[in-house]
Amino acid sequence: MKRVLLTTYPGAFLHHGGAERELSLLRDALMSSGVLADIYGLSSSAVSAYDFAIHCSLVSGSEHLIQPLKEARVRLILWPNLWFVNPPSREHLSTLVDLLSYFEAVVFRSQSEEAHFRRFFDLAGKTVIQVACLVSQGFLRREISDVFRQSYKLQRYAIWPGIIEPQKNQLAAVKAFRDLDMDLVISGRVRDQAYLARCKAEAGPNAHFIPPLIFGSELHLSALRYSDLFVELPLDFPGTSAIEAAVAGCRLLLTRCPWTEEIFGDTVTQAPPTDVVAIREAAKKILQEPRPCQPIFSYPTMQRAVKELTDHILGQ
Repeated sequence: MKRVLLTTYPGAFLHHGGAERELSLLRDALMSSGVLADIYGLSSSAVSAYDFAIHCSLVSGSEHLIQPLKEARVRLILWPNLWFVNPPSREHLSTLVDLLSYFEAVVFRSQSEEAHFRRFFDLAGKTVIQVACLVSQGFLRREISDVFRQSYKLQRYAIWPGIIEPQKNQLAAVKAFRDLDMDLVISGRVRDQAYLARCKAEAGPNAHFIPPLIFGSELHLSALRYSDLFVELPLDFPGTSAIEAAVAGCRLLLTRCPWTEEIFGDTVTQAPPTDVVAIREAAKKILQEPRPCQPIFSYPTMQRAVKELTDHILGQ
């Protein structure tokens, strides 16, 4: 049986977010597909025990893990999780090109992610692997309590969970929802305290900043299930949390971008992430429409999502 070590950059878990949860879901998906997988840490084995390593990120510091793995003749697969909002400097790009040279294969979770990556990097000689985003089956649950609204004394609200930082762009939603007759709930770990302070300064009385929701908990599922709208308007692309919300049955307002169009098509509402007026009008339009009785978005199981990756690892 093949063994795989999952790694990421050293500071990843200082601010636990979607990318770090994805690492855990990837381990579960590989294990359910007949591949032994460990996340690098106290419970992982010696490097020599592994056939492959999947490194999730190209953030600075990654080289401290990648180079020893390569020296140990572990086959390396890159899960880049990389999207430039602004073009990188020549020096930064050169560093990333050097890191990319260590890997035999690169994994993408969408065609749009691959197209963006190819704008900056040459993938000649690399195996390109397509997977789907990993979504826990817990989001398919339909019998969920109303504990979130009861806990925070809410009625009609929009929810935006996730890391709070400029690239995620919560400030645009704060401004757009300031004059709407509904609450906006922003929940997440803070990566930029100054940005959070700016969001609070711009917020109206209908904006609520609450602690992070424990992923997959009853409170998290309840926050999605009873929301009137799920909002995610980052400057790059929304990501797995939006798919989780869609599977849970939420109505979605997302960044207009190739990723959103590829994954959701016309099943969600899109808006330019920097246009506050357009965001406000899109939200008002959604809230005037009847809510579907059943979720209109389905998604593959995690085992199916990573089949192309496991086929590569197993040599099929």
